[in-house]
Amino acid sequence: MSEQVIIETAEQAREGETSGRMRWVLLWGLLLSMAALAVAGLAIIG
Repeated sequence: MSEQVIIETAEQAREGETSGRMRWVLLWGLLLSMAALAVAGLAIIG
């Protein structure tokens, strides 16, 4: 288990900041879109 995690973290570090940044951008985009849908839903219901 621990060896696999170490290998995965090493691969992620090798990928560099760009992939990590893209992952955060996608995550934030998903969260923002979900928040926008929630607000729109509340506005329609309200």
